[in-house]
Amino acid sequence: MMFRVICPNSTSRTTRLSFQGVIVCGWALLSLGCGAGPQAEFKYREATDDLISDAERSVKSTLKDSFGTPNELVAWERFPINYGGIKGAVASAAGDKAVIVTLEGESEKIRNKTPILWLTGSVAGDKTPLVTVAGFNAETKQLTLAGVSELPNAGDRFVVGFGEDLQLGRHVYMKNCMHCHGVSGDGDGPTGQFLNPRPRDYRNGQFKFTATKSGEKATRDDLHRIVKYGIPGTYMPSFLLLGERETKVVVEYVRWLAIRGEFEKRLVAELSSDYSETSIADSVRKAEAAYAEKKKNKEEAEKPLSANKVAKAAASEFAKYSKEDLPAAIEETANLLTDAWTRAEEPDTVIVPSIHRVDDTAESRERGRLLYMSDKTKCYTCHGMTGRGDGAATEDFWPKPGTTEKFANRGLHDEWGNQLKPRNLTLGQYRGGRRPIDLFRRMYAGIKGTPMPAFGGTALKDNEIWDLVNFVMSLPYSSRQPSPAAGGNMAKLDEKPAH
Repeated sequence: MMFRVICPNSTSRTTRLSFQGVIVCGWALLSLGCGAGPQAEFKYREATDDLISDAERSVKSTLKDSFGTPNELVAWERFPINYGGIKGAVASAAGDKAVIVTLEGESEKIRNKTPILWLTGSVAGDKTPLVTVAGFNAETKQLTLAGVSELPNAGDRFVVGFGEDLQLGRHVYMKNCMHCHGVSGDGDGPTGQFLNPRPRDYRNGQFKFTATKSGEKATRDDLHRIVKYGIPGTYMPSFLLLGERETKVVVEYVRWLAIRGEFEKRLVAELSSDYSETSIADSVRKAEAAYAEKKKNKEEAEKPLSANKVAKAAASEFAKYSKEDLPAAIEETANLLTDAWTRAEEPDTVIVPSIHRVDDTAESRERGRLLYMSDKTKCYTCHGMTGRGDGAATEDFWPKPGTTEKFANRGLHDEWGNQLKPRNLTLGQYRGGRRPIDLFRRMYAGIKGTPMPAFGGTALKDNEIWDLVNFVMSLPYSSRQPSPAAGGNMAKLDEKPAH
């Protein structure tokens, strides 16, 4: 079902609904039109544009059907996004155009002229006329309908104001976030290219600073904290004055952008090995090289197909694949993302230390110092012998993730391809938060998308991580900075407590 509502930034004061059956591989989708707005478009990945024409069109069509455009969003109900609206069900009739309802949500937020989306019953689907709230009595739970030609039956389910949160989230995002993070959430907004570090690219579905275990998605609380307090040492500011509702809805919109981006990434990865221009060119080149080698050795060899014939064969194969296998690939991708983002909100996914913080004593810091310099952690290789972020790893040429090709520049890089400088621990400035629990979680699970490894559950016990936290947090307040000592260890720090 398509659900369109004129956006708040539209010059029109009227709210218009239309319902149209939309099925993509058997899934019903709900679309949220945003009327007049910025002439914005979602960008596609380079890998998407590299697909052969039929595969490229198929991916872009699937993305548009499943997520819409910046000015006409699509809410795919299966994803764990709070799209907004108050759910309810009809309990009984109460007149020609009124029903008694049961509601899930704050009924005082129901306003006249708010659109009603019917999910089940005879009034649902493409035969439904314009239906809005004509009145609501919060005490009796009587809902009066406008524009209804057929009164719904008991048990029929509906949503009042469906999609309002996603629409507001888009509005907040376009006003406050788009300039850096881009319309698509790709980190390539008009201002983004001038910033270092670069704004986050949400399309990998990955965020660096989370409270969750390795391999898990960010929680709503993680994103809420970043929006609210910013990221120290970067251009990500605090939006503390944004307001709680605006913060919550923009978090949902960022989650939605991340799901859209990773959906595209995974779907394209499924196709690229067989149906991309690059893979076809590589196949032709290898075949020609093998043919030339055999001819050189005077061996019998069948002349390879031309690039044009290989491309035609790939197009023919994709036509079959799109009918027989692509729907299953889309289903599997959607299920994977739904499970991952749902799991992120489960309590067991969040890192909770098994013990309280170890007392911040000189003995604890000394144990932490020894761990910092040990083969268990090798913290000094990145953060340096003095903790200033100038370890030997910053001078090496490192391979790109998943390849043998090395980065052109020395030093560490994240999975977005941005060059990284390890944190200067003597500054007391931690991008993921300066609470002891924040540092514990960074050390336990690493920093997602970066070379910062995870030590929790494997290399270090929780009490050892706390010792390391106490040591690291003492560095900015030491009377002198640590320096190498005999045996490769660092000179003992003074005993001034951390603040």
